[in-house]
Amino acid sequence: MSTRLETVGPRTSVRALQRLFASHGFNAFPVVDDAGRLLGIVTKLDLLRIFRHDRARRRPRLSELFAEYVEDIMRRRVITVGPRDALATVVDLMLSSRLRSLPVVERHGRTAVLVGMVSRGDLMGALILDDDHDR
Repeated sequence: MSTRLETVGPRTSVRALQRLFASHGFNAFPVVDDAGRLLGIVTKLDLLRIFRHDRARRRPRLSELFAEYVEDIMRRRVITVGPRDALATVVDLMLSSRLRSLPVVERHGRTAVLVGMVSRGDLMGALILDDDHDR
């Protein structure tokens, strides 16, 4: 899990988000409020959806074309894990959801405070393949 987090706020502009994706190697940014509470997540795919064309009309969808802020395109329903979740649980969740990374949150009632992100690379680093075990 990475605890050095790059996050965005709901009022981060779409243009600033585009620059963040270009300058970082991340596929997603958690969206948090000033208290660090997780509000959603925004991915490169969410950003690309702005430019998706309506198949029948061959033009951008107006509702997405005029998105100004992250809150206009972010996903509010977020799959999360906890810092004490078993590694196998996290792997299963990542595989079944086909996500590249998952927010790690501490839950306080209905509030989820972001404490980290876990990526596929983090999981690969945590898994130890024992060649002697297979012999």
